[in-house]
Amino acid sequence: MVTATKSETPVDRTASSLTVIDRAEMEQQQFRLLADALRFVPGLTLADRGAPGTVSGVFLRGTKTEHTTLLIDGRPVPANLAGAYNLETTPLDNIERVEVLRGPASSLYGGKTIGGVINILTRSGRGLDKPESSAFFEAGSYGSFREGVSTLGASGDVDWAFEASRADVQGQRWNSRFEQSSANGRTGWQLTDTLRLELDGRWYEAETGLPGTRFRNDPDDRLLTEFWSVSPRLIWDGSSRWRHTLTWAYNHFRQVADGFTGFFNPNNRATVRHQFWEYQSEFRPTAHWTLTAGLWLQDLNFTRFNDNLRAFDIDQNETNLAAYLQSQAQLLPGVNLVNGLRYDHYSDFDHAVTWRSGLSWRVPVIDTLVHANYGTAFSPPSGQDREPALFGNPQLAKPERSRGWEVGVEQPIPAAKATLSATFFRNELSDIYQFDLATFALQPIGHARTQGVELGARWQPCEAVGLHSSWNYLDADDLSGGVRLVRRPRHTLSGSLVLKPHERLTLSLSALYVMDREDFDPVTFAQKDLEDYLLGRLSANWRVRQNLEVFARVENLFGDNYEEAAGFPAFDTGAYAGVKLRF
Repeated sequence: MVTATKSETPVDRTASSLTVIDRAEMEQQQFRLLADALRFVPGLTLADRGAPGTVSGVFLRGTKTEHTTLLIDGRPVPANLAGAYNLETTPLDNIERVEVLRGPASSLYGGKTIGGVINILTRSGRGLDKPESSAFFEAGSYGSFREGVSTLGASGDVDWAFEASRADVQGQRWNSRFEQSSANGRTGWQLTDTLRLELDGRWYEAETGLPGTRFRNDPDDRLLTEFWSVSPRLIWDGSSRWRHTLTWAYNHFRQVADGFTGFFNPNNRATVRHQFWEYQSEFRPTAHWTLTAGLWLQDLNFTRFNDNLRAFDIDQNETNLAAYLQSQAQLLPGVNLVNGLRYDHYSDFDHAVTWRSGLSWRVPVIDTLVHANYGTAFSPPSGQDREPALFGNPQLAKPERSRGWEVGVEQPIPAAKATLSATFFRNELSDIYQFDLATFALQPIGHARTQGVELGARWQPCEAVGLHSSWNYLDADDLSGGVRLVRRPRHTLSGSLVLKPHERLTLSLSALYVMDREDFDPVTFAQKDLEDYLLGRLSANWRVRQNLEVFARVENLFGDNYEEAAGFPAFDTGAYAGVKLRF
């Protein structure tokens, strides 16, 4: 069951392209930050600045970073001033699973969903017979240390899940250190048989050294990131067919940049304050028909203060009021139709009406799953996009818009215990804008297009062996300028092999091969080809005893000297090992 349609729904009934990274896979692959897990998602490319905690670009099906929305338990996380989310500093310690929805999703989730949605589902102690607690310690290359504790469980009508962790990395390059502390919690209280109250709270603080490009090492630049949020949610099951949910969230995000020198001194303090209200109604007129409707309101405030250049100070505020309606119907056994419509009103730019229609069909006898989608989406300009002091353009009143479709097929092969899949997609974007060197500001460039194919294969011949592979082809072009969009690889191959030679031992080997991409040269700013790279990851988990686990992994296994973003070299091969106690 997944939440891509805002309610628990079997994957084959969503009519969407969806990748789920569950808790078992995170522990098996030893992913530590959200960015680590997303690198192997089909159709998604990351581009960071080569060191832990540095800014990561997210290109989902070739769209821009600010075209993808990040949610935590269905609650939108505010983007920073540049319209990006801090995936690179989001820990996975208290995460149950991550759902990545590819394709236009504005009909349910509003703006910044041209590429899709990343929804993080946190852990819960609800339903556990007895509490589960754990503690871990890890050490490894580049002066790396991690430690943490967690507990989750339930007692009577109350359940809980709490976690705290710390990470320290000295780094490979000068000034590439990374330090992070985090604490997260989720509690639930079953007030009556039909009424439940949940309270989520989370906090993390990360300090990241910014070593700069390989042409110039910056010894003092650093970025401090702090995020905290609190969110109560009330769930009322008025009847077996009707559920009401009321959610409020307050998010506070802060960044401090210092140590920079030069005329354009980016030493500054940026703060984002975000409030979110949502009422959602989920009604099932029949066993095969679900109606989901909702209202939401967001209030977003950006402030930025520069230590030396007060002309670069910013104080912006915007609100977003929206209403949505979705219908999920099983027309015939195995045939599902999903339709959605949403209206968004913004205080600072044009309103938007978006819709989506999807169909899935589980073919009888041969069990083939066919799915198709067509939808519209939009992405309003970020606070930085509209700010002249940051080379933005205050005339950007129109949101970027897209129309996209996909057609996919999934074929199980029971005799071989395998599954094959293929999805074709196309997005046509309009009112797109990007930075123009001639005017040194953002300018509308007109139209862009992303299209491609995603192929996948899974093979599980027995419990001790599992194999997964995918190949993605992407064609992403600026149609107005007649050039390719940068940092979008033409070909991406990924695969993983999981072996369990013993019931207590799990071995995992994964690889990612990225080919044929372009980026801007960090010296000349001319668009150029980037070298292909092969990224490997080897991990081992050994359950020594019921309550004792030893683990180890090697990152960048093949020692490839690569750059996800031009001029920013990634770390060389690193080895890590640790121990985990459960009690």
